Amino acid sequence: MTFCWDFLLCGCFGCCQQKEAKKVAALRTVQDTSSYQGPRIFTLKELTAATKEFSAEELLGRGAFGSVYKGTLGDGSVVAVKQIAQDSHQDEREFLAEVSIISRIRHRNLVQLQGWCHEKGSLLLVYDYMPNGSLDKLLEGRGGGAVAKDAPATGGGLLPWDVRQKILKGVAAALAYLHDDCQQCVLHRDVKPSNVLLDAKFNPHLADFGLARLIDHRTENVQTTIIAGTRGYLAPELVQVGKVSTKSDVFSFGVLALEVVCGRRPLDRNLPDQYHIGLVDCAWRALESNDLLSLVDPRLGNAYDANKLTNIMKIGLFCCHPDPEARPPMSFVRQYFISEVPLPPLPSSKPLVTYSLGPKSPSKPAAQQQQALAAPEPKLAIEGPPAGKALAIEDPPEPPEAIANEAQAPHMVQESLATEAPPPTTETSVSSSNHINPSRGNSQDSSLQSSQKFLQSYSA
Repeated sequence: MTFCWDFLLCGCFGCCQQKEAKKVAALRTVQDTSSYQGPRIFTLKELTAATKEFSAEELLGRGAFGSVYKGTLGDGSVVAVKQIAQDSHQDEREFLAEVSIISRIRHRNLVQLQGWCHEKGSLLLVYDYMPNGSLDKLLEGRGGGAVAKDAPATGGGLLPWDVRQKILKGVAAALAYLHDDCQQCVLHRDVKPSNVLLDAKFNPHLADFGLARLIDHRTENVQTTIIAGTRGYLAPELVQVGKVSTKSDVFSFGVLALEVVCGRRPLDRNLPDQYHIGLVDCAWRALESNDLLSLVDPRLGNAYDANKLTNIMKIGLFCCHPDPEARPPMSFVRQYFISEVPLPPLPSSKPLVTYSLGPKSPSKPAAQQQQALAAPEPKLAIEGPPAGKALAIEDPPEPPEAIANEAQAPHMVQESLATEAPPPTTETSVSSSNHINPSRGNSQDSSLQSSQKFLQSYSA
């Protein structure tokens, strides 16, 4: 009997060693393939000293998966250190996902990863520090007085309208890049104001890739048994039937756009009873009564262009369309902020959409099934470009603007939702009066075609 227990103990120990070796190998692979891009491995001693032993005075924010601290490195540079909580059930998986994905992508509206530390059970990510914090703080009036000097007309010293436009434009560019211009399509899956960080000149940077997932550009949607994201920003088809795609991110962006314009959370029980229906439904009702401007953040006063603001609210409603196929691709949204392309007619009221499970997909041949089972998990690995070649493909030329490489602030992870959903094994059929099927590609040409198809489908 003793021999059996010793055998089992040895087996468990060997299994733990194998898991640890795989994690170390994965991180070394990221380090080797991303060395030309800058991220490096920090020591725990170095980050402990930088954050004053992770003292409370350096704490910038605390979320569901850990805390973020301000740190000063030995060379004087200021960074944000994200310490992933050791009691997080998904800590190692999210750590590997965030490192493997964000270390391989470059865009001026994405947060910059400087490096990481995986030592003595600690999981730490190091980002550029952003002095203006996260967007949710500024929308709620907790972001300090930096904006107030530039926005006396707002009456509340908060974000003026031109800055809010600039932020939405940058987030749209970042999502379009992730969906269309990376070698693999990156689904962010947690787009919300607390994951939008602002540098010294209020340029937005999308952060937090802990829930991100990689899919092939030809993949229409992915079946998931875990609904990951944040309440109020989840696409309805994700909640109903567990389908996640680029259109899930589009829906979240639509909620974000409405939140930036209206200055209120998508779900807020502190508001009067008439607003408990949720921001998205409230906006659809305002559209039906031709009174969208009634939802505008009152702190803006009259310091905005009513036509432009109304169109951005319509963009938000397009993105929040109940039918995922009727939502525009992010390439179209990005193009709207660049050149204000004409918008197709929006439904006068919220369309009624039924989500159902359709017939089972035809089974794959045994060889294809074995190949699929042998394929590596895409969330923890990303194929980069050949050494010496840049991966990033910036958005189309825009009017000259001062694009600052200012220090970036850490994002503050708010409460995320991770609940089990029944694992559907069938396809999703969605019916709607406005049904379109824009294509997605992995280049700017395919992005343009996708936008053109979106417009043509509504003009047909």
